[in-house]
Order: sequence, then structure tokens, then C-alpha cells
Amino acid sequence: MHQVNQSDADAHTEIASIRPAPAGDDNLPPVEPPSAAFLIQLFVVPALIVLVIVGVWLTFTWLVRRTSPESMIQGLEQGPSVARWQRASELADMLRNKRFAEFKRDPKAAGDLARILNREIDQATPEHGMEEEQITLRYFLARALGEFEVQEGIDVLLKAAQTERAPGEQLVRHGALEAIAVRAHHLSELDPPQTPQNGDLMPALEKLSADEDSQIRSQAAYALGQIGTPAAIERLEVLVDDPDADTRYNAAVALARRGNAKAIETLAEMLDLEELANLRTGSDKRTEATRRAVIISNALHAVEALADQNPDADFSLLIESLEHFAAADVKELTDLQIPSRAASEAQRVIDLLQSRSAERVSN
Repeated sequence: MHQVNQSDADAHTEIASIRPAPAGDDNLPPVEPPSAAFLIQLFVVPALIVLVIVGVWLTFTWLVRRTSPESMIQGLEQGPSVARWQRASELADMLRNKRFAEFKRDPKAAGDLARILNREIDQATPEHGMEEEQITLRYFLARALGEFEVQEGIDVLLKAAQTERAPGEQLVRHGALEAIAVRAHHLSELDPPQTPQNGDLMPALEKLSADEDSQIRSQAAYALGQIGTPAAIERLEVLVDDPDADTRYNAAVALARRGNAKAIETLAEMLDLEELANLRTGSDKRTEATRRAVIISNALHAVEALADQNPDADFSLLIESLEHFAAADVKELTDLQIPSRAASEAQRVIDLLQSRSAERVSN
């Protein structure tokens, strides 16, 4: 019989000790079921976050729906000035929402708001009532009143536009004129269209369009353009030569939209790069650039409107200005911070005017 000696046993043990380790899944740690804490982190916490977000949204929606224009007007009857001017600001914003279109046709609501504004004007004196909160309250009351689509309240807006007992009331006057313009626009879009019916309106706007404050004249010109009656057009034909650029430009745009060729010279000025270069507001460059962009855009749209309304007008002066504008090099436009696409728009309007001219000749 063969006997295993000690050296053979040691070799066998050594061979066994270097046997290859198992491969594949045998290397993975044992699978354990997920703990409750892990499940909470994975599912419950995100679900709670979503529920909180939905809850906040629903609460906000409920509050918005619960706050009606009627309740806002009631809230303006009482409370400190700070809270009241904030309510007036919120009401003005609220009335721009189409959801309240029916409310804006409520004569009683407009009358109630006009009564509040009228009372605030009467109660203020040069010594009391000219604080910032009270001035701001009257400004937003006027802006809110302008959003209605009825005749009520125009008399109080005219009163606000003409009341000046302290320098601070310029803000209220501006707001009232803006409100008159907005009201006139809303009335013009009714079916059938309406114009503001107030015997004092035109005499007041004619007086305001001659005010020493150029901003008042400019806003009066804008309001006259929105009204668009023969008397308003007649006054705009004078304002198109006003010393103030904004007043001229508002008058020209309004005349052009009604096909009045007396706008042509001022529209050409609005598209003159030298005139635009001389436009200085005293503000930062970004504000000046924005103003130039608005002037150019308004002028181009006004030229198109004039061509539609009065195709027989003599557009030669405008075409000359437009051709110079369209031919401007990139550096010239960049120096004035005018977008290069404005030159392309100018060329498009030139093509439109020339095509209209060719159509007239052929006909």
C-alpha cells in the first residue's frame, strides 16, 4: 500500500489554496430588501414636494379669483394711503386682463372709481395731499379708470389732467392723459365704434397740447390721435410742426394712420440718420438706443399705413430718406445702436412704395 508522506500532503494543501475564485454573480454582495427609509426617500418625499407645489398654486389661484375688481374698488374707499395706492396699481393691472372685459363695460363701476379719484383730487391741497403715496394713488386711479370701455369718468380724467397745484402732480397729469388715450382706443374698438362723448374734451386737449411741458404736449398729441375726430386731426396738423420731437412724432404717426399726407415730412425726419444721431435724452445709451428703435419702428409702420390709406400721396421725400437709411453701412448703424435688420425693413418699405407707384401708373 502506498503511503502519503508529509511532503505530498503539503503540496496538495498548497494546490488547493490557489484554486481560482468563483466568477460572475458569485462576486456580488448578497441582495437585501429595501429599507423603509429608502422607500420614503425614493417615493414619499418627492410626492410631498409635488403636493406642496400644487397646493401653493391652487391657493394662489383661489386668492386671485377671490379678489375681484369690485372688491378692489371697495378696498380703495378706506385704508392707509400706502395700501390704497397698491390696490389701485393692482386694479389697473387687473383691468388689462381680458377676463374682466364684461366688468370694464359696467358704467356704475366706472362711476364709482371716478368718484374716488375726484374726491382724492378735491381733498388734496398744495400743503397736504402732495406726498408721494397720495400722488401715486391718484396716478394709478387714473390709469385704472382709463381701462373702462364706457363714457363714464372721462370728465374726472380731464380734471386730473388739468390740475396742477404742485410739481408732483405732473405724474398724475401724465397718467390721466395716458388714461384718456387708452379709453379712446377701447371705445374705438367697440361694435359699433364710439368716440369719447364729452363737450369739454377737445377744448381741454387743445389747451394741453399747447402746455409748456413738452411731455404733456406729447401725450396730448397721442390722445388726439386715438380720438381721431375731424377736430382732433385739425389740431394734429398743427402739432406735426411742434418744437418737441416726441410731440411731432406722435402727431405724424396719428396722421399717417388716417391717410393724411401732412405727416410725410416728419416721417422722413424720423427716418433720417442724422436726426436720430442728434437724439439725446440725457439718459444712458441703452435708453437712447431703445428710443431710436421705437421711433424707427413707428415710422416704418406709419409709412405703410399711409400708403394703404392714401396711395396717391407723393412719397418721393420718404423714399429718399428710406434709401439713405437702407444704404447705411453696418458701422454707421452700430454707432447709433440701431439693429442692422432695420436697414432691411427700410428696403422692404421702399419696395412696397415703388410697387404701389407702379400699380397706380399701370391703372
